[in-house]
Amino acid sequence: MHIRPLELSDLPQVKTFTDRTIGLNYFNLEELQECYRKALVGDVMCSFVLVDDKGIQGFRLAYPPGAWSKGKGSKLRPDLWNVPLEKVGYFQSLFLAPEAQGSGWGPKLSEAAIECFKKLGTLAIVTHAWKESPNNSSIRYLTKFGFQSVTTHPEYWIDIDYECVRDGKPCRCTAEEMIKYL
Repeated sequence: MHIRPLELSDLPQVKTFTDRTIGLNYFNLEELQECYRKALVGDVMCSFVLVDDKGIQGFRLAYPPGAWSKGKGSKLRPDLWNVPLEKVGYFQSLFLAPEAQGSGWGPKLSEAAIECFKKLGTLAIVTHAWKESPNNSSIRYLTKFGFQSVTTHPEYWIDIDYECVRDGKPCRCTAEEMIKYL
């Protein structure tokens, strides 16, 4: 397996991957095209995929400062950060196929995005962690990676039209807003 920048031609396969691993229609193709556009600044692509000979085995969607205004849901608390919004990047999603988990690929995908952010003068990264992830893996991963909690958003994804792998439709999961200062 290897990591490379996300390409426009990857989007149909990313959609298939997310339908299978996250929940049906968590992303649609139009939204993924918007994700691609937000991740690209000049010739710097801030989102990355993990690929092998079978295709995409994981990805990190990441948006540089100025390319985003909110997360997947609509809640955000920049008043609780120690840096201005225009200097903050956003980690949208990190997902790995089960066979790629536990082998260090998640941190490698995130580090690739962070290197791009640093080139662009980013001072911090904000994200929303899935509080109900199995074994609290989302928050544990981000905390280990240097993120700290900002606030909690109950039912963060309730307005997103997709079928959650945990509780169906609508999703009633909780998001933990977290930040990492660079």
